[in-house]
Amino acid sequence: MPGPKPLIQCTPPKLIWRDKNTPISKDYDDIYFSSEGAVSETETIFLKACGIPERWKDLENFTICELGFGSGTNFLTTMKMWQKTKPKQGRLHYLSIEKHPFEKSQLQEILLSLPELKNFSDELIKVWPGPVKGFHRLHFGDVSLTLIHDNAFDALHEIDARVDAWFLDGFSPSKNPDMWSDEIIEKIYDLSAKGARLGTFTAAGAVKKSLEKVGFKVHKREGFGRKRHRLEAILEGKRVNKKIMLAPTIIGAGIAGASLALAFKRRGIIPQIVHKEDFIAASHNIVALVKPRLDLQDRPESRFFLNSYLYALNLYKDHSLKKGVTQIPKSSDEIIRFKKLCSQSPLPKKHLKYDGTENKLKLGKSLIICPKLIINNWLKGIHLKQEIPKNSDLKFLAAGFGLKNMLQVENIPLRFTRGQISSVKAKLKSTLSYGGYAIPIGGHVIVGATHNRLDGNNPFTPRVSDDIENINNLKNFTGIAATISGEDSRSSVRVTSKNTLPIISQLDTNTWLFTGLGSRGFTFAPLLAEAIVSKILQEPMPIAKSVWAKFDYTNVN
Repeated sequence: MPGPKPLIQCTPPKLIWRDKNTPISKDYDDIYFSSEGAVSETETIFLKACGIPERWKDLENFTICELGFGSGTNFLTTMKMWQKTKPKQGRLHYLSIEKHPFEKSQLQEILLSLPELKNFSDELIKVWPGPVKGFHRLHFGDVSLTLIHDNAFDALHEIDARVDAWFLDGFSPSKNPDMWSDEIIEKIYDLSAKGARLGTFTAAGAVKKSLEKVGFKVHKREGFGRKRHRLEAILEGKRVNKKIMLAPTIIGAGIAGASLALAFKRRGIIPQIVHKEDFIAASHNIVALVKPRLDLQDRPESRFFLNSYLYALNLYKDHSLKKGVTQIPKSSDEIIRFKKLCSQSPLPKKHLKYDGTENKLKLGKSLIICPKLIINNWLKGIHLKQEIPKNSDLKFLAAGFGLKNMLQVENIPLRFTRGQISSVKAKLKSTLSYGGYAIPIGGHVIVGATHNRLDGNNPFTPRVSDDIENINNLKNFTGIAATISGEDSRSSVRVTSKNTLPIISQLDTNTWLFTGLGSRGFTFAPLLAEAIVSKILQEPMPIAKSVWAKFDYTNVN
């Protein structure tokens, strides 16, 4: 049995240029796009072949899946056409698989040669995740791009979607045969919706034969530029436009509930939210950290930790208070772990760097945010209710500690722990993390948080003993002395599962559970909420199937 694999980044391609206008992959000795017109090439080989834009005019949700994101030319050209021809209230879902994603600097270089796409390419470059493995959901108004950084075989087995159009744009079958195998073609068929269409630049006989074998009707067409022929393919049937009408009610206005509200609002659906005015939500602290959970092993959940972190950064980037966190090791073993993490480099160096002089981990892109500002912004336009409305046909239990007394979840393996933050006076200019954390803000320092079992007393009443514990932890791990500032401390309850993973479960036809975010709600909740809403609306999922399966509480026992 093979041992665990280390979690590393994908290998970026070696980009070279021919005649200053034709980008080439040195690894595969093949071009990224034709020098005879990249946009025209996309329009002919992929859009026209798949009946676009005519076909998406009759559908509220249209899904494209591409094998070989490369320079992003196909996506950017498609988005440009979408903006000109999209149906009213329509949404475009674009999935793309890439084994060798560009570094951001490479993407910038290659897209400079396509000035006609500049407005769209600038937006892509801003949110580009780099060669980090896994699923990356990026939003461009009513267009959702899901990048899957992995090899095609594994990626296709992790996708949960029904695809209306396929763009097969991997390198030539003779130079990249794994992308065009019978197994790949079979999986393409399995993921296709009725009436799905397919376009590709190749006219290779083996590809044509594989497509016909699984059930596509294949046509050879005139090629583009120097290519004499290309293939188009179509499946029988026609997908019916199925509109899903919802009146969702979200119980809880912490980060879990607010993230669900944001995901629904993104699709033009305004949910109802139930929240008691006197309820103390764990995610309503004065400040919060958004930093990655880092694993050494390449496991589905390890990739999710990175993907959810990058997704959250894009959402918070315009609402953050500060950037940068220094992680202090708690032991010599943790120093060894820091070094190993940085040598594996699961994230780009701007996110994760080891400081050998001080034996500290630098999390340069991690954020300090104001939870209240973000949650209020996401809940804007939604009236908070005190009681569950009778006209709710879909309920989401996202109330954190409030779930403890709800009969529906009494047998679910949740753990409730009390956490207190303290406002102190200390000489500190930058944010530190050390198991606890210390965040300088507004002339004082927020220090936290304790981890204590519930003891029957009011868990929301601050305790002097916890303030002392926070001050002592700060001193023990950082050497920084502190005194109570006189500002109010705050206590709340965090909810975790036995395996420390979030819990998402459909309890019955009309009720969903969303909890177990622990101390990482602001990192995990936005992407998880996007996944829940995608699942309910039968849209392509923004996370891998193997990850989604891990969040059902029935797998926790």
